[in-house]
Amino acid sequence: MTDRAGSRGRVEGALLELLAHRRRLRDAPPPDARFRGPEVIRAGLQRWMGDEHGPHARVSDLRRLSGAGTNELYAFTLHRGGTRESLVLRVKVPGSGVVTHLGREVQAMRAVDGLIPVPRPRWSTHDARYLGAPAVVTDFSPGVQAPRGQATRASGMGTRYPEPLRSKLAPQFVTYEALLHAFDLRRADLDTFEPPRAGTTDAVDWRLAFWDRVWDEDRLEEHPSMSLARDWLWEHRPVVDVVSLLHGDYRNGNFLFDEERGVVTAVIDWEMTWIGDRHADLAYTMFKSFGHVEDGVTLVAGLLEAGRFVAAYEEVSGLPVDPERLHYYFVFNMYWSNISLLATGLRNAAAGMTQLDVMYQAMAGKGAMSCAALNRVLFGGAR
Repeated sequence: MTDRAGSRGRVEGALLELLAHRRRLRDAPPPDARFRGPEVIRAGLQRWMGDEHGPHARVSDLRRLSGAGTNELYAFTLHRGGTRESLVLRVKVPGSGVVTHLGREVQAMRAVDGLIPVPRPRWSTHDARYLGAPAVVTDFSPGVQAPRGQATRASGMGTRYPEPLRSKLAPQFVTYEALLHAFDLRRADLDTFEPPRAGTTDAVDWRLAFWDRVWDEDRLEEHPSMSLARDWLWEHRPVVDVVSLLHGDYRNGNFLFDEERGVVTAVIDWEMTWIGDRHADLAYTMFKSFGHVEDGVTLVAGLLEAGRFVAAYEEVSGLPVDPERLHYYFVFNMYWSNISLLATGLRNAAAGMTQLDVMYQAMAGKGAMSCAALNRVLFGGAR
């Protein structure tokens, strides 16, 4: 068994830089990393917008939005040139449970804007002098994550959609994932990504190497289930036929909708985007924990049963769904999810880098359950 990720594969350069930056933050966390507060955010945002648009630009109506553990979210109004715009600020959280790259997030949304409803990126900055971390300003997308009066888990996971809302949302949900994966990467500026080659294992090699590196750096101790999963994943790496732009977190809770009209208004939370095999996104979308059982049938993302989901996806995308690759990426997604639950979140909370310390500590319990589920997938065939 090989312990170090570097001996099995390379990590993309942009992600290596992120990991190095995170190590520096752990050694000396910024004093306002956890509790920047609205006044600090307002002042920094005002300076940024002033530099972008001149001294007459003014920020007002700043209010914090819920959700998005990898970002702090704020809605605000920008006044400039006699106009008022409703916008959203997303500030990277230094102690996020997942390492994410702002440039990729922005490029992915710009690439599919017009094909898929997304919060259109307006301005982004890697200059930490404004807000203490990289940030992006997008258009404000109207809509809700869950039907009125419904209690959901974190970030809208496990949402139940009543009829006829479910029948209206399901085709849109499938169509947008299919269009994303069928998107021609040559049509967009995606230079923050390194392009893997079709017909190779490049994409999964690089992604596995990245997650292995994160596990090696973040784990509190070794875990036999994770060691077994790591070896299994390297031994069974599938070749990718079509290289696709992936959302990375495509599920219920990560799209907004107009409840009255039953229309998806935006696909949100693109921070985990990467380029690879579409089956990685599909397997994640089909996690049972994101859906629910109704009349004995598990509904994918709470919207439609698996057979209908796959059939609709294949029809819209023109891409086949391979059950063997789907199974592989079930294991892959459980592996990296466990790294976030059992290692990164706890490590960052201990270093005082997150505003979500209590949540990350509580999530470790879910990680233990998830490891048990991972064992069943590897040795019992369940998902």
